[in-house]
Amino acid sequence: MNTKQSVALVSTSALAAGIAQGGIVYSGQLNLQQTFDSNNYRQPVNITGGPNSDFYFGYETAATKPYVDVRSPLGGGPQSGLLSILAKANNGLPVTTAGTTIDAAYATLYPVADGTIGARAYMYNDDSGSKVIGDWSNTAITDAYVGIELSLSGGTSYGWLHLIDNPTTSPVSLTLVDWAYQSNPNVGIQAGAVPEPSALALGGLGVAAMMALRKRR
Repeated sequence: MNTKQSVALVSTSALAAGIAQGGIVYSGQLNLQQTFDSNNYRQPVNITGGPNSDFYFGYETAATKPYVDVRSPLGGGPQSGLLSILAKANNGLPVTTAGTTIDAAYATLYPVADGTIGARAYMYNDDSGSKVIGDWSNTAITDAYVGIELSLSGGTSYGWLHLIDNPTTSPVSLTLVDWAYQSNPNVGIQAGAVPEPSALALGGLGVAAMMALRKRR
């Protein structure tokens, strides 16, 4: 899937998530897959609906270096600056399981990724490719979550990215399954938590109405 297609899909999902329940804003199922090759190995994602992408996911210069990044520009200019990745002090990503509460306590344990690598967090090897810093497997499929912070009006919001890293295929692949965040500031969210189906249905109806209106115009 190319960059323009992925941005369009995520933007549509953001519209569908416009009606949130309990403060949770949810993308819906995305299943955006990024494979590694020498020409195209990462793609941008927009969560907040602003003019810039919020983060990138994919690979650095090797298949052993899958990462999530809010630093490097790609195609559409710089990131929004509203989102941070929560990682270990060495910028390695822990394996966060479904049901884990992502909140201020989680952010204390896994602070915002920064330092010499910038705001990039790695699932396995670091940027040099010679050191293992992340807890994700390099030999088996890992289906887990990445904790995030968003700087929204009123304070810090917490959220998650659901990713599946598959190093067993050729080429290797990294899939963004979906994402969600708690729009109420300073309130935690459980990894994997989504709005009730009724709220998602209302969001879908809203998008359908907007598309019908555009057609008429």
